[in-house]
Amino acid sequence: MALGRGSDISRGVKGLSSSLIAATRCRRGCTLAALCVLFVLGMILPAGAFTTPAEIQQPDNAPPQTDATQAGGPPLSSPPGEGPGSIQEEPGSHARSQDTAAADPVLVLTLEDAINRALEANRSILDARDRLESARLSIVSAESEFELKLFPDAVAGVTGGDDEDDGELLGAGISIEKKLPIGTVLAVRPNVERDDDVYRSSVDSFLIQPLLRGAGREFNLALVRESEFGERSSERSLYLTRAGTVISTVGAVYSVIGQREFVRLNLESVSRLKGHAQAARVKEKFGLATPIDVYRAEIQMKQSEDSLATAQEAYQDALDNLRLILALPIEEDIDVSAPLDYSIVRMKEEEAIEIALRNRVELKQAWDTVMNVERRSRVAKHGILPELNVVLSFSPFQESAVFEESLQLDKYFWGINLTSTTDLARTAERAAYEQSLIEVQAAYRDMVLTRDEVVRDVKSSLRTLIKAEQRIEIQKQQIKQSEGKLKLAQVKFKHGMANNFDLIEAEEELRRAQTNLVSVVIDYIVGTYAFRESIGTLLEQPAGL
Repeated sequence: MALGRGSDISRGVKGLSSSLIAATRCRRGCTLAALCVLFVLGMILPAGAFTTPAEIQQPDNAPPQTDATQAGGPPLSSPPGEGPGSIQEEPGSHARSQDTAAADPVLVLTLEDAINRALEANRSILDARDRLESARLSIVSAESEFELKLFPDAVAGVTGGDDEDDGELLGAGISIEKKLPIGTVLAVRPNVERDDDVYRSSVDSFLIQPLLRGAGREFNLALVRESEFGERSSERSLYLTRAGTVISTVGAVYSVIGQREFVRLNLESVSRLKGHAQAARVKEKFGLATPIDVYRAEIQMKQSEDSLATAQEAYQDALDNLRLILALPIEEDIDVSAPLDYSIVRMKEEEAIEIALRNRVELKQAWDTVMNVERRSRVAKHGILPELNVVLSFSPFQESAVFEESLQLDKYFWGINLTSTTDLARTAERAAYEQSLIEVQAAYRDMVLTRDEVVRDVKSSLRTLIKAEQRIEIQKQQIKQSEGKLKLAQVKFKHGMANNFDLIEAEEELRRAQTNLVSVVIDYIVGTYAFRESIGTLLEQPAGL
């Protein structure tokens, strides 16, 4: 007799009452009544009320372990677990009705689909790409200092004074300048002017060469080198953002899978507990159960219903979180499919640390930062030097009342000059240099700290995997024990040998063990991705990173 058929239960109870009335006239009325009650309870309780879902376990064809090459070697090109033998969730198994699914098409994503979409559309990744592009534009801006520059020049005005007649001044020219990375500045300035009735044409040429401050490639290319460092930092930041997004996506996908599994387990638990409560009410009518048994069963049933509502809410929250990571509209109906199988990771701690120290981008960034602050310190030290320049000039020119004659440039003058202007104390420059030395020391400390943090991350990831593996075995044993306890409590309860306390307790323990197993399996799967991130092999690194 199926649970939930009220008419069948009523007929069974009425028939049982008639049997009991007849049995009271019998010398063995109590025994017959008890047998009848047990018979009806056996018909009321669903045959599958105490069955439990199969354990989550490794498929028979899955490799027992992952060697060092597999765990630390090949970068992630596509997520594992999509092949035969994977235990996969059926998308949308209970989240939507068939009518709703037919009306609104559901976007079903595999784990690989979700990762690929996140790497393309995640907002954090897009922001990191924009920062990288901005850094590249900064290089273009810095390098423009050494381009060939053209500066048109024009003048038009009137001059005059107490002792002079008013006059007109007209002129036009162009300045062509080029700065070299060693600090040399070349300039050529063709110019034509008319002052009243006199035309003056000239080609002024200059060469300015710094002798102290401003001489040398490192000082003059400081802004370019700083911009290049910014580009490398932005590129590494983009890589780390991509890796972090993969971890977030995997965690979000398996959070949806886990919450969906929790909903299923709680639905099964609610169904079983309803049967326990119905059985307790039937037994109470015939004195085979106490009111406390009924209260206990109904309280546990309500608690299970509350857990179901909480799991359903958490399932929707997990879907919303996944939509945000994938940059999908928050209203779009989605579902995910991902395997719940796993492979045991086996790698020595020393080997994992060695791989991490060779591959982690954070260490490359820390060393690059040290090199950059040392370069800035050398530039700051160079800035203490006084400014001393040698200026070479050569200017052919001509003046004439006839414009064509002024273009002959028959005359010229030249010059060699030493120029200097500086603050003798150089207080600000010396302070900047001292600050740069402090930055160098801090950069070295940060590099050592980064190395220690990398080692700590590797150790922590390995410990997490080992602990999760142990917990999986514990929860499997716990489920077996809970199933045995539940079956024993079921037999004792059906034969009137015990109340429903042990039955409800066993039901609660089984549900808790099942949910714990799902949680720890998901933790292990996500932990394998986190471990690969900790040793720097989760994503393939671009060349030159």
